[in-house]
Amino acid sequence: MVREVFLLLFTFLCLSCSAKGIDREPTSCEVCKFLSVELTAELEKSGSSKVVVETGSRLNVKGEWSEQKRMAYKTSELRLLDATEKVCEKMLGYSVHTDKPERYAKGRSETMSTLHALRDKGVKVKLGIPDEMWDDTPAEISKLRLKCDNMVEEYEDEISEWYFKHQDKDLQSWLCKEKLLLSNQQDCLAPQPATELKGESKDKKEDKKKSENETTKGDKSEL
Repeated sequence: MVREVFLLLFTFLCLSCSAKGIDREPTSCEVCKFLSVELTAELEKSGSSKVVVETGSRLNVKGEWSEQKRMAYKTSELRLLDATEKVCEKMLGYSVHTDKPERYAKGRSETMSTLHALRDKGVKVKLGIPDEMWDDTPAEISKLRLKCDNMVEEYEDEISEWYFKHQDKDLQSWLCKEKLLLSNQQDCLAPQPATELKGESKDKKEDKKKSENETTKGDKSEL
């Protein structure tokens, strides 16, 4: 009985934590950040491609057929189009992590991972929805994907300008900081603080203290 009450309480606390701010709209900063992360990663996949593409023949203004042109795929507009078509779909691989400084990250949140582990051990965990719906895309992630699509469409010219003229610059800095966001909208671009377990922090302090004591003892013995 006690175990069942504990599990019910644990499940309630997990869901309360997971649901906290679940309806929050992804900010423009967050959308731009992950758009640039995924677009950069997608372009890197084809960055070393040796494929050569040919443009089709077409009639010019004089009614004459123009010749086909050959160009490297890695510098072509086709490569950019291929990448931007896939980039926002990648958002569906993210989850909402309310227990971390970085709200969006790939993979399951710690809450859902814990609940899955309990269920796998045979514990009856009731979330009020069928088990097969546990990993359905949250509404907030669907909004992230939709806003990504809108941003790609709205800032198509800026993305193209970066691709053809400024690839030597970091996309996130160039697009998000310089072109898209105001200075007071860039909070999510700052480095996130590293999470450290309290136990680890305490151990490090104790090790440092021991090391200092040993050094002091050694200095005294030499005197």
